[in-house]
Amino acid sequence: MAGVYFWIRVYDYVYERDQYEKGTKLDEFYLKDMTNREEVKAHIRNMYSSNSSKDLKFAKPKKGASGIYAIVMESTQFYHDYFYCQLDTFCFWCHKPVQGKASEFPREYIGDDHFYAPRDDVFNDHSKTAFFCTYECKRHFLNSKRNNEGEFQVKEEGENGNVYGYIYLIYNREKDSYYVGQTRFLPFFRWQEHVKGGQKGDIADLTFTVLTQVNRDHTKNDEKNQEYLNNIEAWWIQKYHMECSNVVNITKPKITIQDLKDRFTEMVEKQSLLF
Repeated sequence: MAGVYFWIRVYDYVYERDQYEKGTKLDEFYLKDMTNREEVKAHIRNMYSSNSSKDLKFAKPKKGASGIYAIVMESTQFYHDYFYCQLDTFCFWCHKPVQGKASEFPREYIGDDHFYAPRDDVFNDHSKTAFFCTYECKRHFLNSKRNNEGEFQVKEEGENGNVYGYIYLIYNREKDSYYVGQTRFLPFFRWQEHVKGGQKGDIADLTFTVLTQVNRDHTKNDEKNQEYLNNIEAWWIQKYHMECSNVVNITKPKITIQDLKDRFTEMVEKQSLLF
């Protein structure tokens, strides 16, 4: 019997800052061919070194407490492959090579059925799923015209200021490259600035994802909140560098908060040696 798929998220939780939220996401990954939650928990503890592994909880800390915790949820092959599956094929329309993260490319169901239904093998069964290098090629294939223009979003803070900022990821399908950034305002506003600037590439080749949100710590001033936001951005940039992704950030900021530096060494650097 095939093992079960699991979805894991790891959070940094500080009660004073995050009491009504999950905390700041530090990691997210999937595991497959696991038989039960206890096997998953043991695997996760083995990914991290002594301090983090010893203190790691598998539930949000109780009222008044803080710490690192992981959420473990059952998942499916579809979401596992959405997160990890890589393409090495050709555009179904123009036959241009298509290489990179499968879920970031436009796709269309081409099976015998007359409707599209998500399936676990959607990213692997190319006899039923067509991939395209751009949405333009997909539009040609569908022989229809799609209006991609829309109103730009008003620049404002998230959740009336209760969210201090966001860490986001821009993926360039053409170059198979990643850019990690931060914004104080609603993420789509920053995305539209990148689109208008054009420096990250052609919009047809780009996708935009929010990696994590950072809640405002109302017990601290903006300077301290900004310091934490900067460090979480540095965390994700270094995490992508450690995972050997093609990261195109011009500078590689350093984590300056000691406890985050220690956790990065324990959680991310050791994890990179296991894969």
